[in-house]
Amino acid sequence: MNEWFLIGILILLPIAVFSGYRIGKKQSSQPRSSSSSLSSNYIKGLNYLLNEQPDKAVDTFIDLLQVDTDTVDTHMALGHLFRKRGEVDRAIRLHQNIIARPQLSKQNHNKALYELAVDYQAVGMYDRASNLFNKLLAEPKHKKDSLHQLLNIYQATRDWEQAAKTAEQLEIVMGEKQTKPIAHYYCELATEKKDKKDIKAALATIKKSMAANPNSVRASLLQGDLYFEDGNYKAAIKSYSRLLEQDIAFLPEALENLKHAYLNKKDEKGYYKFLQQSLEKGAGVSALIELSVIVQKEKGDKAAAELIGVYLKDKPSLKGLHQLISLHIEHAQESAKPSLQLLDGIVEKLVERKPRYVCHNCGFSGRIIHWQCPSCKDWSSIKPIQGIEGE
Repeated sequence: MNEWFLIGILILLPIAVFSGYRIGKKQSSQPRSSSSSLSSNYIKGLNYLLNEQPDKAVDTFIDLLQVDTDTVDTHMALGHLFRKRGEVDRAIRLHQNIIARPQLSKQNHNKALYELAVDYQAVGMYDRASNLFNKLLAEPKHKKDSLHQLLNIYQATRDWEQAAKTAEQLEIVMGEKQTKPIAHYYCELATEKKDKKDIKAALATIKKSMAANPNSVRASLLQGDLYFEDGNYKAAIKSYSRLLEQDIAFLPEALENLKHAYLNKKDEKGYYKFLQQSLEKGAGVSALIELSVIVQKEKGDKAAAELIGVYLKDKPSLKGLHQLISLHIEHAQESAKPSLQLLDGIVEKLVERKPRYVCHNCGFSGRIIHWQCPSCKDWSSIKPIQGIEGE
């Protein structure tokens, strides 16, 4: 017996017993032919069940049962089973059948309405699902769950404006803290405006993100990118510099633009001081490599190699090792160069193949940053990997 058959047994046996009871009760008041028909269908359903054909048994017993106060919970359980098995079309049909019964209480009607909305959502019929969830917002028992489901739909459809409004409702009405996701929704909106080259509108939207979450790393990065693209290098540097206090692990995301911002301001010394300050605050190997490039330019390969070597003693890093080997190759004896080049190539491949980011919630990893984890759908859970294989 497979898992689904066992589940079918657990759900269908109570149905079978209850069906038999109702049939027996009705036989005294119904015509003989009607009673025989019910009994025949009941036996047929049991045969399907005993022959490990739960799907056919389910359909047979559903035909036997009327939807009323006594059976609605059983129908709900079956609908949930169908949806879990991926048979959403059957779940939809069952829940629609429940809703069509005028004798049901309002409570059961709303419960079936909610389940039907979840069915629609499961198959991507988002318009129908959102219409039902919006109707249920007026029902106190379903308001919280409906808001959460609407939030999932707006995220799936990338309707970030509605997602922000819904999250704000959850925060105000239900008292659930939503500062992180709200900040991300506004960042998504700002990114859309940035892609349309509407820098002014994008900057205004970023301010909403920061109002929701002043410690948003993503908002600081995006604001810095917008100022940089607009040629406001002083403001870009100020935005990026907030990362030192917010989460210094994300500094590598800004280093390229930071370097060019300082260079465009003709302030290479300022960039040098910024990198020194960053390392003092715990920045990773990417900041060290940037600093070593400046040292190499001003004082030569040996000074740059010494700088990296001192750092690697305390904080081993494949990226740092790759940079160190590259510096030594030029000055190595001819007999040693092939071995160093081979080692350098191996380390480089290791660095290229290793993931750069990991989700601290579910463990998902990859080489590009996702502000919402593709696996667990959590926001702000993915961060740069630290240690020997990362920063």
